[in-house]
Amino acid sequence: MPPPDLPALPGAALPFKRPDPLDLSFEGFGREAFAVLERLRQRPHVEQVRREKAALEQYVYAPFRRYRDDLAVNWVLPNRLPFETERGVFSRILKNDFGAGGSNHHLWMAFYRPPRRRLTDLQLTHSLWPDRFSLGLFAGAYARGLFGPARQRMLDEPSAALDLLNSLLARGYTFAFSRVLTRQERREVFDAPLDALPEGLTKANGLWVRTLVPREEVLALGPALVERALDAQADLWPLYRFWAEAAG
Repeated sequence: MPPPDLPALPGAALPFKRPDPLDLSFEGFGREAFAVLERLRQRPHVEQVRREKAALEQYVYAPFRRYRDDLAVNWVLPNRLPFETERGVFSRILKNDFGAGGSNHHLWMAFYRPPRRRLTDLQLTHSLWPDRFSLGLFAGAYARGLFGPARQRMLDEPSAALDLLNSLLARGYTFAFSRVLTRQERREVFDAPLDALPEGLTKANGLWVRTLVPREEVLALGPALVERALDAQADLWPLYRFWAEAAG
């Protein structure tokens, strides 16, 4: 059983239902989207965000919202998944850094299960960076009552956890964990199948599994990035359920 504050996940087995053809409004990300984010990487400050306001809306925010809508229409709704798909699903470019005026150079989104919020639930993530798009699964200590049981289930059931992780690693995903959520350089990253769970996993406060789509491939895919994302949701779903059901 899931935690009492969360809806049950549907019991239907994979594969997910998928409209044929897909109902798409997303036209793809253009070179301008990556160029805007690259300028933010070079000058990560609120003043640069203000200069880029119109470009961010046209090339990043608006297409990303259409991408989000297409995931809802072609995945969440057909499969009756209990996800919030509109309110609070996107991160923010401006950092919450106590008035220092810093900014991020990437934008990401994840659906979540009310009454939780995006940051306090397990997250199937979609992230746009200056040089790539990433699709993944994240569990962090912010998800109180969920993260601890998810990590412990991996430790208690190492054979099942390894089967799930290695299936993804064999298909080009990476697995990472860290004690520090906000320091990417502190993560231990694995890109090949594992013989055993890493020892440091017992003290992890964040778990990441993801696959990267390089910029040129994103540009070539255009609207088909949605189909790539739907494939990734199916790839990650068994591990997502393994973590989500651990708190029951």
